[in-house]
Amino acid sequence: MPPSPAVLVTGASTGIGEACAVGLAGAGYRVFAAVRRAEDGRRVEGLDPSLIRPLLLDVTRPEQIDAAARAVDDAVGEAGLAGLVNNAGIVVGGPLEFVSPDDLRRQLEVNVVGLHAVTVAFLPLIRRARGRIVNIGSISGRASSSRPRGSTSPSWSPARFAPRSGRRGSPTSRGSPSGSRRRG
Repeated sequence: MPPSPAVLVTGASTGIGEACAVGLAGAGYRVFAAVRRAEDGRRVEGLDPSLIRPLLLDVTRPEQIDAAARAVDDAVGEAGLAGLVNNAGIVVGGPLEFVSPDDLRRQLEVNVVGLHAVTVAFLPLIRRARGRIVNIGSISGRASSSRPRGSTSPSWSPARFAPRSGRRGSPTSRGSPSGSRRRG
């Protein structure tokens, strides 16, 4: 019997990412649950040890992204990756005037640059399986506020990252392996 299709979920240590990992495992997928700390990986793996494999991955560290891509490639082989759930993200809250440039840069590194780097690294595996990419972002970019928020654009950016045009089957087509969901 061939192995179950595999999915990578970033930001799988808590919340939506953890729920995605558990739900996908419950649906029979092999899940690579990307977490930043080993103790989080052990805890998440314990939720379904037969299908959830923790993967140490900080989306802002290129060497960890490369190592994770090699580990997943070795594990899935020619089958490729059926899905990538880009869920890793942080929110830097507060009025924009009080958000430091360093805090804003950190948020952009995680929510936008990290998402891009992970997507690019795993895209060959996604293509191999004709898989799908789901980007999860924050609803805060849609919520109105009487005060500007430092987190609005960067936390909503993942939902806007999904390509919107191109030929069907290409990574930039409406029928492509990309989709977007907003974190609520």
